[in-house]
Amino acid sequence: MAVLNQPSDLVPWGSPTFISPAPHNLPKRTDTSTTSQSAGLLVDGSTVNIRENYRYASLVTAGLTLTTTAIKFLDQPIGKRNFLSFRNASTGGQIIYIDFNSQATANSWLALAAGTLILFDTVVPQDDLYAISSAAGGQLAYAYSTFPG
Repeated sequence: MAVLNQPSDLVPWGSPTFISPAPHNLPKRTDTSTTSQSAGLLVDGSTVNIRENYRYASLVTAGLTLTTTAIKFLDQPIGKRNFLSFRNASTGGQIIYIDFNSQATANSWLALAAGTLILFDTVVPQDDLYAISSAAGGQLAYAYSTFPG
């Protein structure tokens, strides 16, 4: 049987409690006294606009010629990658093998036939990246973007 007219121990919505960002990997709540609206970090002067801050990617693009010896071509980022793409730009039919966090071999999980494009933009690997070609002269083109560290 429910007891009515008892005082409630619930906190009213007028004084919300904010969850710590630490276990959630979200940016810290911005101190409105030191951050200006012109910096584009705040919405309504008090809340960090996560979607706007991390919405766009500033791409770095590069290409390299591979041989039959594996090389590390991209280090683990200091911040977090939000975009990663590879393309086998080889014209001689070479297969390019890419591995995450270990030396690439012909047994690596990711094998790109000539002309193949791979794009990570939802779940983006954060590992060191290694590549090797099935024959000398393999051409790997890649692009990536990272959040600030």
